[in-house]
Amino acid sequence: MEAGLNDAKKLSMPVFSWDYEDLSEADRWFLMARAYFDCSYYLFSQMVQEKFDRNYHRALAAVSLFDHSVELFLKAAVVQAGKTIVPSHNLQQLYSQYSKLFPGKKFQFQGEIKSIVTPKSNTPHNEFARYPIDHTGRPWSGNTHIDLAIWYVRLAEFEKDFDRLEPLVKERYPSEIIPDT
Repeated sequence: MEAGLNDAKKLSMPVFSWDYEDLSEADRWFLMARAYFDCSYYLFSQMVQEKFDRNYHRALAAVSLFDHSVELFLKAAVVQAGKTIVPSHNLQQLYSQYSKLFPGKKFQFQGEIKSIVTPKSNTPHNEFARYPIDHTGRPWSGNTHIDLAIWYVRLAEFEKDFDRLEPLVKERYPSEIIPDT
Protein backbone atom coordinates (compact mmCIF):
# COMPACT_ATOMS: atom_id res chain seq x y z
CA MET A 1 0.00 0.00 0.00
CA GLU A 2 1.28 3.45 -0.85
CA ALA A 3 -0.18 5.30 2.12
CA GLY A 4 1.04 4.19 5.47
CA LEU A 5 -1.40 2.99 8.08
CA ASN A 6 -0.42 5.80 10.43
CA ASP A 7 -1.03 8.36 7.68
CA ALA A 8 -4.49 6.94 7.07
CA LYS A 9 -5.37 7.06 10.76
CA LYS A 10 -4.70 10.84 10.77
CA LEU A 11 -7.18 11.49 7.98
CA SER A 12 -10.86 12.06 8.25
CA MET A 13 -12.24 11.18 4.84
CA PRO A 14 -15.65 9.58 5.20
CA VAL A 15 -17.68 8.85 2.11
CA PHE A 16 -21.36 9.40 2.77
CA SER A 17 -24.50 8.10 1.17
CA TRP A 18 -26.62 11.17 1.86
CA ASP A 19 -28.39 11.01 -1.48
CA TYR A 20 -28.71 7.23 -1.74
CA GLU A 21 -32.34 7.13 -0.69
CA ASP A 22 -33.18 9.93 -3.12
CA LEU A 23 -31.85 7.99 -6.10
CA SER A 24 -34.13 5.97 -8.30
CA GLU A 25 -33.67 2.22 -8.17
CA ALA A 26 -32.25 2.29 -11.69
CA ASP A 27 -29.75 5.00 -10.75
CA ARG A 28 -28.52 2.86 -7.87
CA TRP A 29 -27.86 0.06 -10.33
CA PHE A 30 -26.24 2.41 -12.86
CA LEU A 31 -23.98 3.94 -10.21
CA MET A 32 -22.90 0.55 -8.89
CA ALA A 33 -22.23 -0.62 -12.45
CA ARG A 34 -20.03 2.41 -13.00
CA ALA A 35 -18.23 1.91 -9.69
CA TYR A 36 -17.30 -1.69 -10.53
CA PHE A 37 -16.33 -0.60 -14.04
CA ASP A 38 -14.14 2.25 -12.78
CA CYS A 39 -12.32 -0.06 -10.36
CA SER A 40 -11.67 -2.59 -13.13
CA TYR A 41 -10.49 0.12 -15.51
CA TYR A 42 -8.21 1.60 -12.85
CA LEU A 43 -6.60 -1.77 -12.09
CA PHE A 44 -6.02 -2.51 -15.77
CA SER A 45 -4.62 0.97 -16.40
CA GLN A 46 -2.24 0.65 -13.46
CA MET A 47 -1.01 -2.73 -14.73
CA VAL A 48 -0.62 -1.45 -18.30
CA GLN A 49 1.37 1.55 -17.01
CA GLU A 50 3.45 -0.78 -14.81
CA LYS A 51 2.37 1.09 -11.66
CA PHE A 52 0.76 -2.04 -10.19
CA ASP A 53 2.35 -5.46 -10.19
CA ARG A 54 1.10 -7.37 -13.19
CA ASN A 55 0.11 -10.90 -12.48
CA TYR A 56 -2.59 -13.26 -13.60
CA HIS A 57 -4.61 -13.20 -10.39
CA ARG A 58 -4.81 -9.41 -10.22
CA ALA A 59 -5.85 -9.31 -13.86
CA LEU A 60 -8.45 -11.98 -13.12
CA ALA A 61 -9.83 -9.85 -10.28
CA ALA A 62 -10.06 -6.89 -12.67
CA VAL A 63 -11.92 -9.08 -15.19
CA SER A 64 -14.35 -10.11 -12.43
CA LEU A 65 -15.05 -6.46 -11.62
CA PHE A 66 -15.66 -5.73 -15.29
CA ASP A 67 -17.99 -8.72 -15.75
CA HIS A 68 -19.96 -7.58 -12.72
CA SER A 69 -20.20 -4.03 -14.07
CA VAL A 70 -21.76 -5.35 -17.29
CA GLU A 71 -24.24 -7.42 -15.26
CA LEU A 72 -25.21 -4.40 -13.16
CA PHE A 73 -25.51 -2.13 -16.20
CA LEU A 74 -27.87 -4.57 -17.93
CA LYS A 75 -29.91 -4.87 -14.72
CA ALA A 76 -30.04 -1.07 -14.44
CA ALA A 77 -31.50 -0.82 -17.93
CA VAL A 78 -34.09 -3.49 -17.14
CA VAL A 79 -35.11 -1.65 -13.96
CA GLN A 80 -35.26 1.67 -15.86
CA ALA A 81 -37.75 0.00 -18.20
CA GLY A 82 -39.91 -0.89 -15.20
CA LYS A 83 -39.27 -4.61 -15.35
CA THR A 84 -38.42 -6.93 -12.51
CA ILE A 85 -34.91 -8.32 -12.39
CA VAL A 86 -34.66 -12.06 -12.18
CA PRO A 87 -32.13 -12.88 -9.44
CA SER A 88 -29.51 -14.39 -11.70
CA HIS A 89 -25.98 -13.79 -12.90
CA ASN A 90 -26.78 -15.14 -16.36
CA LEU A 91 -25.40 -12.44 -18.65
CA GLN A 92 -26.80 -14.01 -21.79
CA GLN A 93 -30.32 -13.97 -20.32
CA LEU A 94 -29.90 -10.37 -19.12
CA TYR A 95 -28.56 -9.25 -22.49
CA SER A 96 -31.47 -10.95 -24.26
CA GLN A 97 -33.91 -9.09 -22.00
CA TYR A 98 -32.02 -5.82 -22.61
CA SER A 99 -32.13 -6.37 -26.39
CA LYS A 100 -35.89 -6.93 -26.33
CA LEU A 101 -36.49 -3.83 -24.22
CA PHE A 102 -34.08 -1.69 -26.25
CA PRO A 103 -34.27 -2.77 -29.90
CA GLY A 104 -32.50 -0.97 -32.67
CA LYS A 105 -29.02 0.00 -33.64
CA LYS A 106 -28.78 3.02 -31.34
CA PHE A 107 -29.07 0.75 -28.26
CA GLN A 108 -26.42 -1.69 -29.43
CA PHE A 109 -23.09 -1.91 -27.67
CA GLN A 110 -20.06 -1.03 -29.78
CA GLY A 111 -17.85 -3.13 -27.52
CA GLU A 112 -17.79 -6.88 -28.01
CA ILE A 113 -20.78 -7.56 -25.76
CA LYS A 114 -21.54 -10.96 -27.30
CA SER A 115 -18.13 -12.31 -26.32
CA ILE A 116 -18.81 -11.13 -22.76
CA VAL A 117 -22.31 -12.54 -22.40
CA THR A 118 -21.89 -15.82 -24.28
CA PRO A 119 -21.45 -18.68 -21.81
CA LYS A 120 -18.19 -20.60 -21.94
CA SER A 121 -18.10 -24.00 -20.28
CA ASN A 122 -14.40 -23.82 -19.35
CA THR A 123 -14.61 -20.27 -17.91
CA PRO A 124 -18.19 -19.65 -16.76
CA HIS A 125 -19.12 -16.07 -15.98
CA ASN A 126 -19.30 -15.16 -12.33
CA GLU A 127 -17.36 -18.24 -11.30
CA PHE A 128 -14.08 -18.47 -13.18
CA ALA A 129 -12.85 -14.95 -12.48
CA ARG A 130 -14.03 -15.06 -8.86
CA TYR A 131 -12.99 -18.47 -7.58
CA PRO A 132 -9.84 -20.62 -7.82
CA ILE A 133 -11.97 -23.78 -8.13
CA ASP A 134 -15.03 -24.79 -10.13
CA HIS A 135 -18.44 -25.68 -8.68
CA THR A 136 -17.30 -29.29 -8.13
CA GLY A 137 -14.39 -28.13 -5.96
CA ARG A 138 -11.69 -28.87 -8.56
CA PRO A 139 -9.16 -26.38 -9.93
CA TRP A 140 -10.06 -24.95 -13.31
CA SER A 141 -8.69 -27.13 -16.08
CA GLY A 142 -6.42 -25.89 -18.80
CA ASN A 143 -4.17 -22.89 -19.03
CA THR A 144 -5.38 -19.46 -20.01
CA HIS A 145 -4.11 -15.91 -20.10
CA ILE A 146 -5.39 -12.36 -19.89
CA ASP A 147 -3.93 -9.99 -22.45
CA LEU A 148 -3.76 -6.65 -20.64
CA ALA A 149 -3.60 -4.59 -23.84
CA ILE A 150 -6.70 -6.27 -25.30
CA TRP A 151 -8.62 -5.85 -22.06
CA TYR A 152 -7.58 -2.21 -21.71
CA VAL A 153 -8.92 -1.48 -25.21
CA ARG A 154 -12.07 -3.47 -24.43
CA LEU A 155 -12.71 -1.38 -21.34
CA ALA A 156 -12.22 1.86 -23.27
CA GLU A 157 -14.92 0.68 -25.70
CA PHE A 158 -17.31 -0.21 -22.89
CA GLU A 159 -16.71 3.08 -21.14
CA LYS A 160 -17.97 4.80 -24.29
CA ASP A 161 -20.92 2.39 -24.41
CA PHE A 162 -21.90 3.06 -20.78
CA ASP A 163 -21.58 6.82 -21.35
CA ARG A 164 -23.67 6.69 -24.53
CA LEU A 165 -26.27 4.09 -23.56
CA GLU A 166 -27.31 5.21 -20.07
CA PRO A 167 -28.89 8.50 -21.31
CA LEU A 168 -30.52 6.66 -24.22
CA VAL A 169 -32.01 4.07 -21.88
CA LYS A 170 -33.36 6.84 -19.65
CA GLU A 171 -34.73 8.68 -22.68
CA ARG A 172 -36.56 5.55 -23.90
CA TYR A 173 -38.06 4.96 -20.44
CA PRO A 174 -37.98 8.44 -18.87
CA SER A 175 -39.18 7.46 -15.44
CA GLU A 176 -39.34 4.24 -13.58
CA ILE A 177 -42.57 2.39 -14.04
CA ILE A 178 -43.89 0.22 -11.22
CA PRO A 179 -42.60 -3.26 -12.02
CA ASP A 180 -44.89 -5.98 -13.29
CA THR A 181 -46.24 -8.12 -10.49
